[in-house]
Amino acid sequence: MDWNSFFNPYILPVTPYSPGLREEQIREICEVDTICKLSSNESPFPPFPSALKAMAESLPLLNEYSDGSSHALTLRLSQHYGVEPEQIMVGNGSNELLCLIAQSCLTPGDEVVYGWPSFVVYRSSAQLAGAKPVEVPLTADGVFDLEALATAITEKTKLVFICTPNNPSGGVVSGAAFEAFINRLPDHVLLVLDIAYTEYIEDEDSFDPMRYFDGERPLVILRTFSKMYAMAGVRCGYGIAPKEVVTAFNRVREPFNVNSVAQAGALACFNETDEVERRRAINTAGKQRLYQCFDELGLSYYRSGANFIWVHMSDAAQRFDQLLKMGIIVRAFPGANGLRVGVGDEAGVQATIDAFNELFGKRQ
Repeated sequence: MDWNSFFNPYILPVTPYSPGLREEQIREICEVDTICKLSSNESPFPPFPSALKAMAESLPLLNEYSDGSSHALTLRLSQHYGVEPEQIMVGNGSNELLCLIAQSCLTPGDEVVYGWPSFVVYRSSAQLAGAKPVEVPLTADGVFDLEALATAITEKTKLVFICTPNNPSGGVVSGAAFEAFINRLPDHVLLVLDIAYTEYIEDEDSFDPMRYFDGERPLVILRTFSKMYAMAGVRCGYGIAPKEVVTAFNRVREPFNVNSVAQAGALACFNETDEVERRRAINTAGKQRLYQCFDELGLSYYRSGANFIWVHMSDAAQRFDQLLKMGIIVRAFPGANGLRVGVGDEAGVQATIDAFNELFGKRQ
């Protein structure tokens, strides 16, 4: 039986997404009782109390379909950003938004330009549409090279993805670089700016992408409640886009794509600015401790604007297995010489430091 004959040929080159290991998957091979899961860029903290309360209150109504238009959340987002409700799209995580934008815009033969290594969905969403992925290497600092991205754009380019802070490097695009890039962007290219980790940035050179959004420019800005707001398990992301893009998105998205619990939790997060500041400060302090550890061990890494750090090492697969046995779950990428290490809570950071000291502390 030639099973491939049944399938859309565009899906065959796509590598299925491989999620990070779950704690229960490694209990048998782990040599310690305490496990720190630092592989999926999740928040080490629970959802905000207000979100937990709102989500709990939504549970008795789970016999009913969710609001298919995410009406209340859409209105709150439009008020928060000063845009029209018709310029808001809400999805089952920003991952769904990326895929549906690609589905809405791409046809076979189109080109999609993005930095690499970065989020694998940029590649897979292009492949699924029969478009050509065009991957541009990051700068030496692990940042999207916007000048090189601009050079890679051709008449066939339909989408450009920019991720800042970038996953997995953590690199943050500067305001000056973005200004120069967007002013060069041709009108036939839709720019999708993925800023899922933006709440963690403390870099003075970063920029507010909303100053470039006017509803006419082909610009989509994607954000999520999965990271800083600690709701990865219920999946809720959103985008700010021209009305025409939102209309196309709504043509291809599934009905009731965002569940009721996610909508309730997201809606409750808007007044939690003090808690966002507190968690950002904890993340920054954790990164500083990890930087110091890596410096003392002579390990090379990218400075990160997110809640993870990319550590360079040629024997990443071996080190991944060693850390796993020590209860530290990080992320390894096939073919990439490094590990992405999540920033945990205070105990998680200390456990990571202890493990790295044990592995690398005697190197001469």
